[in-house]
Amino acid sequence: MYKAFLRGVLLHASACAIPSVATAETADEYYQSGFPVVLSATRLAHPQYEAPVAMTVIDRAMIEASGAVDIPDLLRLVPGFQVARASGHTITATYHGLSDQHARRMQVRIDGRPVYSPSIGGVRWTDLPVAIEDIERIEVVRGPNAAALGSNSYLGAINITTLHASQTPRFSAKAQTGNKGFRRGFARYSHSRDALDYRLSLARRLDDGFQEFVDQDSGARLQRHDSMRTSMVNFRADHVAANNDAWELQFGYARGPRGEGMSVHHDPDRTRELTSHYQQLRWHRSESPDDSWTLLAYHNYMDHNEITVTPLSSLFGVPPAQVIALFGRDDPIAVDFSVLEQRFGIELQRSLRLHARLRSTWGVGLREDRVKGRVLFNRDHRIESSLQRLFGNLEWRLRDDLVANLGFTLEHTEFAGTLFSPRLAVNYQFRPRHGMHLSLSRALRHPSILETHADLAVRLSDGTLIDQIMLGNTRVDPERLHAYEIGYLGQFPELHTTVDLKLFHKDIDDRITAVKDKAFPEPLPSPSANLFTNSGRMSINGAEVSITWRPAYRTLVGINHNYTRGKGQALNLINGPGVEYEDLGEDIPTHTSSIFAMHRLSGDWDLSLLYYRVRAMKWLGDGDRVPGYDRLDTRIKKGFRINGQRAHVALTWQNLLDEYIDFRQENTFDTRVYFEVGLSLN
Repeated sequence: MYKAFLRGVLLHASACAIPSVATAETADEYYQSGFPVVLSATRLAHPQYEAPVAMTVIDRAMIEASGAVDIPDLLRLVPGFQVARASGHTITATYHGLSDQHARRMQVRIDGRPVYSPSIGGVRWTDLPVAIEDIERIEVVRGPNAAALGSNSYLGAINITTLHASQTPRFSAKAQTGNKGFRRGFARYSHSRDALDYRLSLARRLDDGFQEFVDQDSGARLQRHDSMRTSMVNFRADHVAANNDAWELQFGYARGPRGEGMSVHHDPDRTRELTSHYQQLRWHRSESPDDSWTLLAYHNYMDHNEITVTPLSSLFGVPPAQVIALFGRDDPIAVDFSVLEQRFGIELQRSLRLHARLRSTWGVGLREDRVKGRVLFNRDHRIESSLQRLFGNLEWRLRDDLVANLGFTLEHTEFAGTLFSPRLAVNYQFRPRHGMHLSLSRALRHPSILETHADLAVRLSDGTLIDQIMLGNTRVDPERLHAYEIGYLGQFPELHTTVDLKLFHKDIDDRITAVKDKAFPEPLPSPSANLFTNSGRMSINGAEVSITWRPAYRTLVGINHNYTRGKGQALNLINGPGVEYEDLGEDIPTHTSSIFAMHRLSGDWDLSLLYYRVRAMKWLGDGDRVPGYDRLDTRIKKGFRINGQRAHVALTWQNLLDEYIDFRQENTFDTRVYFEVGLSLN
């Protein structure tokens, strides 16, 4: 029985066993389990109604029914999330706007391993060596969670848990095809024997992305170099040793080219070669459900190899005669945008019940980042950054219906100094299955290596500066956020309904932005550079509602709506004819809504749809102010058996409505259609 308990621990890649409702098929069975047990908000396992902040859980049934081929598309099921494609292979997902294509203000973990990019920040979603078929569930913390997971959990946090081998069939395979050059194959083998469980997944994807764009000058539709080719392997093994220690080993590898360029003079076609891999080892020892140790060690590696050779006149989109007049020649320039980044990390966590009404968790973590980029940082040697972290959370059950949480994270880096992120929260259950929470938290986001060390410029071979594009700032301060939240979470079993309400207020100070600085002596017309600096203060107010009707595991209707208002200003231009400011309220859409429904019919037919609506917003960085849009996705799946083994065919439509502008004016997202066939052997 003890080994069975430890296997339950591994099933959820956490420090405590978390019950699942994945086998529930009726309303009574589903609601007997009450609220799902969550882990991400405090690092302690507890029912969702005792979380100090609002949370959303996306389970395996929802993942399958969505028909999503990219992980970020699942976040459209979460209130307040915006998802966009900067290109066919670059996807951004953010909570309450305030994001460019890299979404630097969101923390993302996969089985406890942070996948936040150390160089530019954010998450390179399509470059991660993990398959969407291997995801068991996703916990989304809708609000700052730096007190539990560190400084990058600024606006929110996403914790992805992958499937244990014992949760999957012995063999699974899937083939998908669609328009836009989309082709994908997936295969997985799983095996369990005695105390060892393992699975091996393979995937191959081809996608042409945005195949064309509208030229803003001529209005003509031009071809675009935006393809993606990826081969991926992922392995996970779980073992319970003779002394009842539990071990988990993972590794993943992905490789393939990404098309870059708009087929125009200032953005020529080129190819970026990706190599990405990770290794992860987790050890867990549990003396009892309330007394455990967990040690996690990991290594992330990502190499983007991209070199462009083009004449100066083409690079800047000016006549060759003008370049020759300035420099005496129009030689081809080799611009090396390659970036190599690595992260090494180790984390030790201790969870212990101190008293019948007092639980605690605490731990320490060490991390080292190594980044190298010849053009992006104007140096041949690598940049190294280390971080030391101390974290803890104390859960005090004052009464059976009243729980208080006090959490904190203390971090130190050589660039940002010492950061302290605390949170105080109280949860009150005023009646069974109905409760409220109140939380006050402070979150800090330390700047990325790009924001502190960028020196992106075009120079001749002798070092002559032609164009200073971007400059980092080692003196930039961390961003600061103070958040106040009051929420209600209630379950009505007789109606098979859950209601989640939230009111929030956030104050943001020292926001890090790239301000256009005109004080750069460049030979080209209109010289300027984007200088990272602390600029602007912002206040955000809003409300969220999420209503879920779920009479059975395979039947669900979810309605989400978020209303947000932001107010503030930040510098946009300095050292020019005058100082320019931008209205930060445009960065956030006032309304974001979604309706998701899935249902299993007789005859093993599954139907699902997702309606998603977002108002106008401004994407930062290379993004534009884009109009609001409506999107409707739907999926039809038919399951059947072949010689006693399960198989299925499915058809997915993304965006059955009118095409819309996605992230920037050149990106037009029209209807995508995917057909798939799958087989599972037990």
